[in-house]
Amino acid sequence: MTDEAIGSDLAGLRQEFEGSGFTFGSVWASAGAGPDARRLFASHGTMLITAWNAAELRLRIREEMRRSEKTVGEA
Repeated sequence: MTDEAIGSDLAGLRQEFEGSGFTFGSVWASAGAGPDARRLFASHGTMLITAWNAAELRLRIREEMRRSEKTVGEA
């Protein structure tokens, strides 16, 4: 994944989840025998969600938001 694609993915995530309190970024994940790759992350308070691509991260954020809403509704 290119730096330009990562930047575009992060911009899309920031726009989609604007106002949710999530912060987005990327980190390098390196392997001794394989190519390096970038991993995307979203953080909110003490929660950290990571994924290899924007689609996966988007899905995980939505799952966490549903789980949080359910917990608040049960309280």
